[in-house]
Amino acid sequence: MPVPPQYTTSGLKERFLAALRKKGAFWYGWKILVGLSAMGWVSLWYMPVAALTEGRSCDLMTSLDRAIPFVPWTWWIYFPGYLFGLFFAIVVIRDDGIFLRSVAAIMLAQVINSAIYLVLPSTFPRPWDWQGSGLTADAIRWFWTVDPPNNTFPSSHVTLAVIAALALWRERHPLRIVPTLTALGIIITVHTTKQHYWIDTIAGVAMAFLTTHFIFNLWPRIRARYSGGKKAGAR
Repeated sequence: MPVPPQYTTSGLKERFLAALRKKGAFWYGWKILVGLSAMGWVSLWYMPVAALTEGRSCDLMTSLDRAIPFVPWTWWIYFPGYLFGLFFAIVVIRDDGIFLRSVAAIMLAQVINSAIYLVLPSTFPRPWDWQGSGLTADAIRWFWTVDPPNNTFPSSHVTLAVIAALALWRERHPLRIVPTLTALGIIITVHTTKQHYWIDTIAGVAMAFLTTHFIFNLWPRIRARYSGGKKAGAR
């Protein structure tokens, strides 16, 4: 019995793409699923590497890091703001190509960051003896139980936040200022929450620009050159 055209592989693919093109609830759900999968990919690399490098640390401390005070309330910018910035970018990006390439940049950046964590493990000395109380203190202490103090160089939080902001700038989105401000907030508060060294932030920003440049500019050229070579060889 022949399969109806709409249920063949090509038919299902076309229906899927048509649903995405409508940019309705299905499209938003697809983007959120892809975004969550990317975050899962980040954790899949981040957590095992943190366990492997536990107890190993290079000293990256400088006088600037010592001079920056611990400001507990800025944690609400650091972590909730980080999640908000990523989710905001996922939802408002309209160009599927920019969205998927930005996700690819995030995945590539985490692989490279994880390799650096293995080669150059580092841990930031958190203020474990801090005597704060209240909601902010409870939130920070909870966070310290789920987020390892190592894997600092480069800062993955900074890398991902900057990639999200760059995606909206590339699209020239009218709301691009929102993830830009959240990324700037992350860049500042990774220090005021005593999560990272200043060199971690610089490396995190550099990683964001390098991976987006590779995915958006270099990789298409490599693919075009390789595809052209294959076709030339076939002829």
